[in-house]
Amino acid sequence: MLAVQGDIVRGPERSTRLGRCLIITPTLATARPNQFPSQALIVTTAARRMIELSKAGEKLKSIVVSGDKDPIQHPEFRDISENLRELTKKWFPKAQLCLLSDSLFLEDPEVRIALGIYDKPILRLEAGTQKTFRALSGEKGETFKEVIANLNLIENERIILQARFVKGGVDNTTDAELRSWMKYVADIGPASVQIYTIPKADPKSKLKPVTPKALEAIATNLHEKTGITCEVCSE
Repeated sequence: MLAVQGDIVRGPERSTRLGRCLIITPTLATARPNQFPSQALIVTTAARRMIELSKAGEKLKSIVVSGDKDPIQHPEFRDISENLRELTKKWFPKAQLCLLSDSLFLEDPEVRIALGIYDKPILRLEAGTQKTFRALSGEKGETFKEVIANLNLIENERIILQARFVKGGVDNTTDAELRSWMKYVADIGPASVQIYTIPKADPKSKLKPVTPKALEAIATNLHEKTGITCEVCSE
């Protein structure tokens, strides 16, 4: 149990996008198949670490809810989010509560409502077609339609869309792909978009990074076409 608790909360760590942050991971694998740590364990572990850091005079810019498995998969996601909101307000009132999600489990209205708890709900959308979505995510192509439909259901002016652009084995920077992606972004109407690339070529997947110049061109093009702010970030 102690090992699980140690993995639930990591940091502080330095993030190029979110500053000095504490990372909360609700969707850890446990000894019981297909079960995540309980809401009580997650919140208690997070509270203990926040209190410890606050009393030590630590400064945090963000409390980040993230994980290898999308945190919104947790059946108690809304309760976890509400409790983390209260803990953040009490112990690090200047920090922002942030969520990193792959956007794959937004069909539940409770989950979409819970996004409003976050200062920065950051949701992934990096494909403009089913084919590219399948290649990048490993999910079924049909799931792409569900992702787009669910993103359009979100009534939250604070959502941020995040996209990783790559070339090589998969290329989501072609003109046709970008036109389709930008149309979806415009329809969703996020507060802003963050784009980035991988730090180096990945021999396992044959993915290659996009040049900084290419990323800047995508950001400029998106802003000119949609009026939506697009920030080029480091991974």
